[in-house]
Amino acid sequence: MTARLQQIQNALKNIVLYYLETQKIDIEPSYNARVNGAETHVRVIAEKRLPYLVYDLMQQLHVLEKIEFEQPQASVAYVIQVIASITNFGSIWEQCLIERLPYTKTQLALNSLVDLEGEMDTYYQIMTGYAAKHSQ
Repeated sequence: MTARLQQIQNALKNIVLYYLETQKIDIEPSYNARVNGAETHVRVIAEKRLPYLVYDLMQQLHVLEKIEFEQPQASVAYVIQVIASITNFGSIWEQCLIERLPYTKTQLALNSLVDLEGEMDTYYQIMTGYAAKHSQ
């Protein structure tokens, strides 16, 4: 697996793991707008923005033409299916990356994925900080 494909897969995995971990945090007693906002952003990223960003990335790479894939669903399950496709069809993904990486739109889609992972990490840190403070 190329370094770029590994980066894509790791970013997707990290975002899904952040989402799953934050779902375990009980923020119900919180009146902190920052914590509540972070929780909302985590859900929006995982359930809306990420699936459509992944679909766009797959379109830019032309992976959708080589692997039969359904339309993006606003769900984490869709992203998990994409992660599995990288594992199962790694050579197809790698070939598409080699062919399409010089193009600006493809690079922008990859950069957006990395940026989204950074956003998710920020919100995850806010929520885990809240959880650590209130579990004592």
